[in-house]
Amino acid sequence: MRAMNAPDRRLPQLRKLAWACAVLVLAITSLSAFMRLSRAGLGCEPWPQCYAQRAAMTPEALEPLDGPAVTAARVVHRVAASTALVLIIFMLVRSFAQQPVLQPQGRLVLGLLALALFLAVLGRMGGASRSPAVGLGNLMAGLAMFALSVRLVQASGTPRPGVASLRGWTMGALGLLLLQIALGGLVSVAQLSARCGDAGLCQWHRGTALVVLALLVPLGIAAGRRGERRLGAALVALALAQAGLGLLQLGVPGLPLALGLAHNILAALLLAVLLALLSPRRGQA
Repeated sequence: MRAMNAPDRRLPQLRKLAWACAVLVLAITSLSAFMRLSRAGLGCEPWPQCYAQRAAMTPEALEPLDGPAVTAARVVHRVAASTALVLIIFMLVRSFAQQPVLQPQGRLVLGLLALALFLAVLGRMGGASRSPAVGLGNLMAGLAMFALSVRLVQASGTPRPGVASLRGWTMGALGLLLLQIALGGLVSVAQLSARCGDAGLCQWHRGTALVVLALLVPLGIAAGRRGERRLGAALVALALAQAGLGLLQLGVPGLPLALGLAHNILAALLLAVLLALLSPRRGQA
């Protein structure tokens, strides 16, 4: 019989699988953003006439305009999504099929499975729909899957004390970051990126971005002073890079597709660093 305090041998395996799942989900969300932004015409020529024309076209009319890169991205997206689902099912079996049941980790895996199924149903029902609800659902569910994968990595690893004094600050920053990401997603699916001007949604997005930056930079500095130097430095660097990309987008005509994709990836990495700062002890979810 395994000693009560001995580490479960399944945990290192779950941790590796959770890392793999996090990488796959990040790839899936990035590919999804690439397909969405490419089809919307971000960075198309001649700018901005082509962008306005695409905004008025139906999804069926846009499909023939998909280039080889979008077609390849769609295939890779499906393969990555299928692989992630297989990983999740395997992690579910490892968590529940053997005694003792790994309840905290199993709950996280069940959350991953529910989100994966939700995205599958949304993809079937929504298809290439431009509905803000469909676009926002895809974005936030994908980021939620990434967040749960990161949490599973933490819950399956070596317990860490974390920075308890910064927990409230970190939770507040996390909530505002998610709000800012949601607003950015709405700007994207509504195709306001090239014509934001004084639109209320864009103003809210920019204002929230400034508040998030004002929270993240001092939070990173405070975390570094409390022993989390790497996480603190990563948080400051990512926050400044994200702000820099936002300013660059304002000054670069044509809104290059690469900038939009980089924004998406940096948002996910910021989410991961904030979750790492929360550092749940093993056994907590």
